[in-house]
This record gives sequence, C-alpha cells and structure tokens, in this order.
Amino acid sequence: PDFLSGKQLRFWSASLPLESYVSALATAPSARRSGVGRTLMSRVEAIVWEAGESVLSLQVDELNGAALQLYRGLGYEVVGRERASTTPSRYGLVSKLLLGGVRERTLLVLQKPRAPAAAPGG
Repeated sequence: PDFLSGKQLRFWSASLPLESYVSALATAPSARRSGVGRTLMSRVEAIVWEAGESVLSLQVDELNGAALQLYRGLGYEVVGRERASTTPSRYGLVSKLLLGGVRERTLLVLQKPRAPAAAPGG
C-alpha cells in the first residue's frame, strides 16, 4: 500500500536485538477477518526481506487470539514471553483513580525468519 512507501520499519525493543520489528498493527473492527492484516503484513515482510533483513519480530498480547492466529498462519513462531505493565492513560493518577489502575499482561515475542532463497533451476 502507498501509505507504507518510504516509512522506516526499524524499531528497537529492550528485549530484542536491533532488528526489523513491527511495533503496531491494527485494523478497524469492521475490516477484521477480511484479509487487511494479512495484506499489510505481507507488504511489510516484502519490504523487510528486500532490505536484506533475515528476521522480522513483533509482540502480541497473549490474550489476543485473533492476532495470534493471523501471525501463526503467516509463519511466525513464539520465541519468548515478557511481562508488561500498561495503563489506560498516560497520566498515572487518572489511570489509578478513574480507569482501574495498572494492568499486568503477558506479551508473546514472535519472530519469522526470511525463507531461504530457492536454489537456481529449482
């Protein structure tokens, strides 16, 4: 898609070495299960592989079954787990008093290696 053109796809996560990393992917509820996520990830992968990278990584909440199904279907494998603390607001006091406070969750670290190049003539 045009909106990916020229975008920088390298991010850094404290738990992962510097590599190509998808920091976020979201689709509108009305567009879910229509192939939008698969199309976006396929385009990101093409850009990353064309850039010569060998691995693409991402993190997903372990409770997000739909996202896990998508990524596993695309060939991503779970390589680790991390605990994360999140708040519904960037303002700690607002989160604590009005929104239920800090939420602990488990993030799964998923990776997909670049497929080996096909042998010549094969």
